[in-house]
Amino acid sequence: MESLFKQKLLGLRNPRPAQTFAEALMGDSSWLKKTPKPIAPTIQKEVFSEKIQVIESLERFAQEKTLEQNSQVLKVPGGEVHVKNVESWQGVGQFSSFDSLKDVLRLDQKLVDIILSKKVPGKVKVLFVSEKFRKMEEVIPEIRGGFIDELLTGFPLKTAEFFERMILAMKLQSEEVIIFPIEGADDTDYSDNVMAIASFYQPEVVVTLGATATSKILKSNDRLSLVHGQFFTRKLGDESSVQIVPLFHPSIIETNQNMKKTAWIDMQKIMKHLKKLP
Repeated sequence: MESLFKQKLLGLRNPRPAQTFAEALMGDSSWLKKTPKPIAPTIQKEVFSEKIQVIESLERFAQEKTLEQNSQVLKVPGGEVHVKNVESWQGVGQFSSFDSLKDVLRLDQKLVDIILSKKVPGKVKVLFVSEKFRKMEEVIPEIRGGFIDELLTGFPLKTAEFFERMILAMKLQSEEVIIFPIEGADDTDYSDNVMAIASFYQPEVVVTLGATATSKILKSNDRLSLVHGQFFTRKLGDESSVQIVPLFHPSIIETNQNMKKTAWIDMQKIMKHLKKLP
């Protein structure tokens, strides 16, 4: 009995890492577990294979070198490598201050203040690009005075609460995150505003949520089901570039249990890129 007590105590002091998306969001709760059924042994595939990591690392290295050298040809021993052109967002300005950025944002200033007033360039790691802003009159009654207020500008309350749990599961702090939808409530296209924000705050990753945000930011018609969880480089004018990773929209993940595993795998890739995972 004493030995069993010590084992339980050690388990509480050293909890095992989350194995599923549900555990990452809700914790290691007994009601999340099901009694296992006897099954034949299977070979588990690693989420992050060495081959995939090497390919992605080589791709990012090549893209960075072409930007540094201003050339699409990399010289290597015994020959040269021609790199595929990287899509570019031209006309993205350089902003010396938050006020200069605000001058180009075509959005209700009350929404701008809710989303950006507490953000500091250099500390933002992820710019999440959602699909549509809500009307200000819908947001005001739900304002609580915390980080959730930023999420409410782009999501109904229930989805905002779910997405906040996703962000916490990714080990991100509120100061490391900006949420900015791609369209206004009146269908105004804010793609240029998104890239202006990316230029000023220099996030490590821009994460597009849903098909609309993904197609507009990537400038591609590829289906989200084919590109989710992949890293793409896009230039911001001639001065810098940013990594873009498409994800499924939280409203789809929230209502579709089968999507949670896929979403968690994609989120782990981003966490690994941000060094939030060992």
